[in-house]
Amino acid sequence: MRRHAAAAVALGVTSIAATLGALADRVDARMMVMEEDLFVQPTFELQGAALGADRAPAADVPDHLAGSTIALHAGGAVVIDGDSGELIRVDGRGKVTGRLAIGAGAAQLVVDGDADIAYVTDRRGDRVVAVALGGKQLTQRAAWATPAEPWGLALSPDRATLLVTTIADRTLVALDPATGEARWQRALSREPRGVAIAPDGATALVAYLTTGTVERLALDGDHAGAHVSLTGGSAMNRGAGAAQPVTGFVAEGGAQRGFARGAFAARFIGNGLAVVGHHHATPVQVGEGGFRENRGSYGGGAEPPLEHRLAFLGAPEGATQPVVAARVIVHQPNAIGWEAATDTLVIAGYGSDDVLILDRASQASVALRGHVAIGAGCGPDGVAVAAGKAWVWCSLTRRVAQLALDGSQTVVLGPEATTSSRGKLAQRGLEIFRAGNDGRVSTRGAMACASCHPDGRADGLSWRIEGHTLQTPVLSGRIAGTHPYKWDGGDKDLTTSLTSTMRRLGGVGLDAGDVAALAAYLEALPAPRAPTRERAQIARGKKLFAGALGCDGCHGGARLTDGDRHELASDLKEVDTPSLIGLAASAPYYHDGSAATLEALLRDTGLVHGMADVQELTDGQIADLVAYLETL
Repeated sequence: MRRHAAAAVALGVTSIAATLGALADRVDARMMVMEEDLFVQPTFELQGAALGADRAPAADVPDHLAGSTIALHAGGAVVIDGDSGELIRVDGRGKVTGRLAIGAGAAQLVVDGDADIAYVTDRRGDRVVAVALGGKQLTQRAAWATPAEPWGLALSPDRATLLVTTIADRTLVALDPATGEARWQRALSREPRGVAIAPDGATALVAYLTTGTVERLALDGDHAGAHVSLTGGSAMNRGAGAAQPVTGFVAEGGAQRGFARGAFAARFIGNGLAVVGHHHATPVQVGEGGFRENRGSYGGGAEPPLEHRLAFLGAPEGATQPVVAARVIVHQPNAIGWEAATDTLVIAGYGSDDVLILDRASQASVALRGHVAIGAGCGPDGVAVAAGKAWVWCSLTRRVAQLALDGSQTVVLGPEATTSSRGKLAQRGLEIFRAGNDGRVSTRGAMACASCHPDGRADGLSWRIEGHTLQTPVLSGRIAGTHPYKWDGGDKDLTTSLTSTMRRLGGVGLDAGDVAALAAYLEALPAPRAPTRERAQIARGKKLFAGALGCDGCHGGARLTDGDRHELASDLKEVDTPSLIGLAASAPYYHDGSAATLEALLRDTGLVHGMADVQELTDGQIADLVAYLETL
């Protein structure tokens, strides 16, 4: 284990020594990343004046106000491993002292330390499980049904309300943690993930993968909310749960636009601030003098089109809310931990196996303390901080890492806590899929497969690629048996497609063994869960789909595709028939993303025409058809 010395780095200034020290463990013969390219990546750089106060935070923010994959308990920790589906209790040395099967895909937990209870979201089982942590064995105390696909959790300051986000049904549910009774339910926008409650219990934040926003909502009254842009603007889009659809589609000659994406976690810290990890993508790059395309790149420009960021959110000021972004070196900052006593913020990079440590995180003098490598292949997706130590869950190696936050910054890895449910080849494929800083995959390692396909889904953007505007497709459930690949059907098989994708990303390419591993992982991804819809409406929509419209002529069979290419009124000579599996999770629609919603597609308001005769559909028929399509 390599130890990295911490360097005191002033606000907004990159520490080359800290950066190279932490990256040294990850750069090997496979990572064709030149040192001069590393120098231009800031370790931590604010894009504006810090929003924090001039004093240390006065109040604590308990860990249970936001969910994670790891939480501290009784001198050790409790972990939920989504791979095996086990809830695991470890002692102070990382040794397992208890385990309980919850369900593969289990997502997050929160711990009520006073009651010795962990609450866990069983993503595939559509339930929240309450587990008693005391005693020699972990025991299930209760299980409560939720809307489809629960993921994020947060427990209110008084421990009297449990908030749960659900992905497929796009809801926020407030449960009574004593009885499991649903007190209220509220609509959310698409692809919600983490939820966090403010220390005063008055508001909550919901993070999203694809809206470019975090939603702030009231926990009393009618639970009104507003979507706050993470791109640095302060305008709040007031609405009732749904953010304005944003596809990333930019017409030829349009202005360059950037979009925030991939927000898994939100967390309140001191002094009224909140922090959200995400990345910033520029799917269409426009230089001075107009569009100048580099045809061998995503975005069409010469520079990597993606940066990793934190958003610091201040207290709302009337109809607006201040937001300041910071560029960070950690790849995919998907997990956040904070210690009130020292005002220390720890951000884990899921794609880069490292953490960023910030001093005085909620103050105007916020500064970088250190950047530390956890260990190759870790895949950190959860972090908890207390008593000068960060506890990190390595989801790929299934170990708890403990990081001393003093000057030594020593990392100690515990023993393997459980075994993977994946085969060795698919496990290796996942490691490649999420890995950042890998020059084999993209230019300078700026992008990973998971950058555009977080959680195996899609970023909701349309990218300028090889002279065309092409929508990011969903991967989950859509790979096996759906060849040919790419929107024009130009790649005959998956090996060809993955190889050409690395070239498009500017990478030097994977060897045959790694391509096979990546393919094995992608083919094993489960399909997105369908939202709950009314049965009679689904039946009416299915009759239209297979009857009057004849959609099943091209979108039939088990994979919902004929595996053929068709001429449509579009900018592609021929368009591959995409699988419709997981259609509700794959907005925007058409190859160019020009239809933001299924309704827009059925009203023929996109830029692609000739797929079906939808001109005579009534409003009721469109609603029925949308309901059916969303269940595919």
